[in-house]
Amino acid sequence: MQARTSENIKKAIRETSNFLKTSWKSVALIGPCLIILYYALGSMMVEKIDKDVDFEAAKEYKGYAFIQTSADLIKREIDDHMFTPNLPFFFPASILDNMPSYQKGIIESLATTIDLVSKSLNNTEMNKASSLLHYPANVWLFSRTKDFKIEPSSAAQYRKARRSLLKFNETAVVEKKVIYQVLSAVEKNMILVEQKLQKNIDVRKSLKADNVFFWAQGNLYADLLLLKAAQKDLMFDSSSVLKPLKQGLDMKPLFIRNGKINSTTTPNHLLSLAYFTLKARTELNRQIEELKNAD
Repeated sequence: MQARTSENIKKAIRETSNFLKTSWKSVALIGPCLIILYYALGSMMVEKIDKDVDFEAAKEYKGYAFIQTSADLIKREIDDHMFTPNLPFFFPASILDNMPSYQKGIIESLATTIDLVSKSLNNTEMNKASSLLHYPANVWLFSRTKDFKIEPSSAAQYRKARRSLLKFNETAVVEKKVIYQVLSAVEKNMILVEQKLQKNIDVRKSLKADNVFFWAQGNLYADLLLLKAAQKDLMFDSSSVLKPLKQGLDMKPLFIRNGKINSTTTPNHLLSLAYFTLKARTELNRQIEELKNAD
């Protein structure tokens, strides 16, 4: 029985060897095509830059609407969609760059807001969530440092952050001062977006313009959802702020350009997005002052 098995293995090896010798040209041609198809189709199936401005938190929740919205947004990007910024090369979606930039922008916006609120509350769960949301977005299994130590993935850390947010919300009592801090955090985040857009407009690195553009849109999208949630908690009209944010998110140029400011032929999409960001921030600043004066 063993002799027959051994003979069958040898026969299979000889046949495979003969096939490769006679058909190496076909293998050399088909192999790269299959690899290209694997990455092209795989990445197309995964890519989803979700700008649903009607996205809302679960209908039933305890505590703050902005906390529940943050938690649900994390779940959507990590579990409902694939989280792409940390994928290694053997995943088809690892060749994407716009979706990873967009998702990083969303997480960074949430991190900015949760960080500012957690500092004022000094709550254990909020502090934990803030720390976890600041975890690098590009860790899959190994550290990105030279030692390549095994570390928790970005997705795993953000899931932990979500659980901490929900745990905090279970006993949270809605306070007006906290909502003011949320509004201030969103305003701060818009300033950070403006600064990064301006920095890239100044150096005009066109090859990275699309990454910066989608990173900024990810930030502004999360800012928009946080404002809508804060509006529920505080009962104020944020439409004047939401309008320019939606206009910025509606920008969908086929090719994202970072042309000279005075160019008549080459647009600068980063500058256009910076304009909508500034307009939204100006309205938000005005609204914060009106709310405080009303008190």
